[in-house]
Amino acid sequence: MRVVKSLWRAMIIGLVAGFVWTPALAAPQITETTKTYSVSETTARGLRSEMRNKGPKGFWGYTRWDIRWTPGCRVSARIVYTLPQHSNPDALPDRTRRAFDRMVANLAAHERLHGQNGINAAHEISRANCKGGAAIIRKYNRADKELDRRTNHGARDGVTLD
Repeated sequence: MRVVKSLWRAMIIGLVAGFVWTPALAAPQITETTKTYSVSETTARGLRSEMRNKGPKGFWGYTRWDIRWTPGCRVSARIVYTLPQHSNPDALPDRTRRAFDRMVANLAAHERLHGQNGINAAHEISRANCKGGAAIIRKYNRADKELDRRTNHGARDGVTLD
């Protein structure tokens, strides 16, 4: 009983003194996965057309991030990268295979930049104790659009197939 009274006394003193106990913020839970879609054309021209037709939303690659938080401010980010994968790379002429492999590596690096925007949004929401989360998400959606504008959807970073 004496311990309970001491705890109550300490809590009241803390509140009167202006101290508020807040739990330590947990780091956001980040989940990243990569999905692929299959392409089979064997020429650069054919691959460009096939990726435009089969790729998500008409793009060769795509990143979707989804940020969620609980009323207690546990933040999670789910990031899904979608990239092309050749169904029979041995059928590609050497030059086309090298160009395709280089393009996919550059595309993956570009998409990871989009994923990093999602991760940054999750961390910022967590640091803000989940206040203004929707505005933070809009901020990083704009950052994604600016990244694509600045890089021409990755073309300036080597996401080309010549």
